[in-house]
Amino acid sequence: MKKVSVLMMASLLGLTLIASACSSGQAGTGAGTGAGTGAGTENQPPGASGETPAINVAYMPDMHGATPIVIGEEKGFFEEAGIKVNAVKFLSGPPEFQAMASGDIDIAYIGPGATFLAAQGQGKIITVDSLNTGDAVLTRADSGIDSWADLKGKTVGVPKGTSGEMILNLGLKSASLKPEDVNIMNMDVAGAVSAFVSKKVDAVAIWSPYTAEIEKQVGKENIKVLGNNETFFPDYVFPQSWVVRPAFLEEHPDLVEKFLSAFSKANDYRIANLEEAVKLTSEFTQVPEDSLSMQIETTQWLTTEEMVKHFEDNTVYTWFESLESLFVDNGKMTEVVPAEQFVSKDTFLNAVKK
Repeated sequence: MKKVSVLMMASLLGLTLIASACSSGQAGTGAGTGAGTGAGTENQPPGASGETPAINVAYMPDMHGATPIVIGEEKGFFEEAGIKVNAVKFLSGPPEFQAMASGDIDIAYIGPGATFLAAQGQGKIITVDSLNTGDAVLTRADSGIDSWADLKGKTVGVPKGTSGEMILNLGLKSASLKPEDVNIMNMDVAGAVSAFVSKKVDAVAIWSPYTAEIEKQVGKENIKVLGNNETFFPDYVFPQSWVVRPAFLEEHPDLVEKFLSAFSKANDYRIANLEEAVKLTSEFTQVPEDSLSMQIETTQWLTTEEMVKHFEDNTVYTWFESLESLFVDNGKMTEVVPAEQFVSKDTFLNAVKK
């Protein structure tokens, strides 16, 4: 398989960050194979030397955040668009936004939990990757916890700032409870799994594929799902997105459109060839195929044609503004910002219609 070039970002690797969902909380880790053209694109404009312009892209090692990059390279979609991609591995949204702020990253994949950073003006959403249905709040079948209301006074393990926490907060709200009515223990994803398996917490708010890992260790028959993303559809939808740093979009709109053109082709190929997509992604990320396959069942995939429709009728705006209301509830935002301020609708539509 062709290798996507990867930047080594030592300054980011030294950061110790809370691990969390594919949506927003795991620590960024350095990339693995090869070297790109170097970070700091503000000082060296893409393609300035007459070479094919390169875009520094942050990915996450899963079927959402890595597969379009892998397929785009493997099937020649980036080459066809006239760009190169330097892929940098991260496990969370916040450090990606830090890297964009410093100019080291141009475009990044994020999950629902990091959307508030884009809404705060730190990035422009340029397309929706897919809709997440893999977050869940789990308890044990013999715990006596049969409803959201039964969580009052109980201990719940959750990586804070993630889409898992968002599901927990929605469930508590539906039972007229507040987060302070529950003993919430902030822990990284590995700690949350371990704490649940060892019965150190009464419940856990987590996501796929870690929900499957818990099932494997505890037994599916011994677990009760209090709720997941689909519990709150259609009032709340959880889009996973690709964002661009605002300065890069302003300076290089043509390159962003070229990336989106290649992404759209890679996305449609992914949906039509999921088995192959799992294999290619596993080879690149070194994540086992069975773990990646689990994400297929916890994702609502969107073809380019479907995304065009959702952008044109402003459904995408509704998705993000509903997410913002959750960020207001948990104190990450003070008000809901009109989605048109941080979603670059025209950039996406221009790219896929050319």
